[in-house]
Amino acid sequence: IFSGILIGAVVGTMAAKKVKMTAMPEMVSLFNGMGGASAALISAAEFYHIYLLHKESGATPFSSIVPVGFYITIVAGAIIGTVSYTGSIIAWGKLNGRVKDFSFKGQHIVNMIVLVLVLASAVIAYRSDIDNIFFFFLLIGLFAFIYGVLFVLPIGGADMPVVISLLNSFTGVAAACGGFLYDNKAMLTGGILVGAAGTLLTILMCKAMNRSLANVLIGSFGGG
Repeated sequence: IFSGILIGAVVGTMAAKKVKMTAMPEMVSLFNGMGGASAALISAAEFYHIYLLHKESGATPFSSIVPVGFYITIVAGAIIGTVSYTGSIIAWGKLNGRVKDFSFKGQHIVNMIVLVLVLASAVIAYRSDIDNIFFFFLLIGLFAFIYGVLFVLPIGGADMPVVISLLNSFTGVAAACGGFLYDNKAMLTGGILVGAAGTLLTILMCKAMNRSLANVLIGSFGGG
């Protein structure tokens, strides 16, 4: 653990010292994406831990092993963390010019369909036998990954700071879910602080632009 912290500290310090101030938003987005990925991996690890404990029981419904509240915490951390990771990476790519704005007619309807598939997979996974649940958990991760990409792609470059702030709050919520899973007060408190601060910052930025958050996410302002 401490060797991992040391490596991360060295890499993070060197990256932060070398980055230009004009490139700071994209670095914040990249670091935020790493936080989302970590939160998603925590949920995946806890899910696998439950599987190892009960795999000998055979075709047992997952719902009979894990209480619904605990399962919601696991799956929420996985979904929100994955969306935050993929969305932040796309935002980073758009800020440095590697990813172009992309949208098509009816894209927001497609986004809603993918989101419904994510939630449906989560419900089906909870009701499935523990032997088959890996397939559904992979589906949850895949649909959340796709949703994170489609969620950010159509948003214009001028609105990217608002999106990064929103994704930052997502990462905080996902980290708080990890705090619930492990009964870790530090993780829970830190996640709630980041989630609340990111949400308030997003609201304040929208008010400053005299636009609603829905308009920012759907309006595709400042593209091209």
